[in-house]
Amino acid sequence: MFFFENESVKENFMRKVLPKELTSYDLLKALAIILMITDHVGHHFYPDEMWFRILGRLCVPIWFFLVGYAKTTELPKRLWIGGLIVAVSGIVAGQYLMPLNILFTIIVLRYLRGGLVRNGLHSPDALRGIFLVILFMGLPTAILFEYGTMSMLFVLFGYIVRHKEEVYEKIEPQYVKIFVAISFFSFFLIEGLGLPAVSASQAMAMFFGFVGVGWTLWNFRGAVYVDASHHMAPSIIKVIQFMGRRTLEIYVVHIVIFRAVAMILYPDRYKFLDWHYVPSSLIQMFT
Repeated sequence: MFFFENESVKENFMRKVLPKELTSYDLLKALAIILMITDHVGHHFYPDEMWFRILGRLCVPIWFFLVGYAKTTELPKRLWIGGLIVAVSGIVAGQYLMPLNILFTIIVLRYLRGGLVRNGLHSPDALRGIFLVILFMGLPTAILFEYGTMSMLFVLFGYIVRHKEEVYEKIEPQYVKIFVAISFFSFFLIEGLGLPAVSASQAMAMFFGFVGVGWTLWNFRGAVYVDASHHMAPSIIKVIQFMGRRTLEIYVVHIVIFRAVAMILYPDRYKFLDWHYVPSSLIQMFT
């Protein structure tokens, strides 16, 4: 192992003073970025090749986990601006307005996180109750913002991981672990059913992929890898740090570029300003 974490490191994370060294946050976010871009390459350029989407889906729990794990719930202007830019780019590229993109989902989650924690993590009955409410509201709210209330399951998961001792004082560990396992399995079923023509091997890959992501997140903690330069080239470290510390910018820029390129390559699918309020696939789920 080549990581080190002490009180000064924790204070740096709390003050948002990013260390010069590689951190566990950099690695986790870089992984999520790679998976996300893989997903979007498939969505825009290889819509019939499901492997891109299978791999890409694995990034989703990571983003929402980080909302729950974070110390802050602030809503910076750049998050709103990024969400608006992505929404406008969808309209220009002839896509849809609803559900609102994942940046607005993150805004909703940050705003509601305190209430989710207070109402869902004070007893086993409360945890069961909020799980059922989230599950029941999952499909209807998926029309409003990406991933709907299902995203809230991973926010609770992130908070639990950061505050295990506090949560375990109110809810026995076995109930918490069951909640996490069922949350991932429910998300797997919804995402699997939401993708067209998924083969058995692809479904298995997604399932075990979520198992791996869940295990990784369960064991996640803030850390600084002070000896990373002895194991990695400086250029690789810089690339990982760039992906881990510029996630918002990367998301917005690559979406805009992908949509612009898709308008040129596939004008029949990405028609200029020929946008819709809601994707037809979502409407069909309720008809």
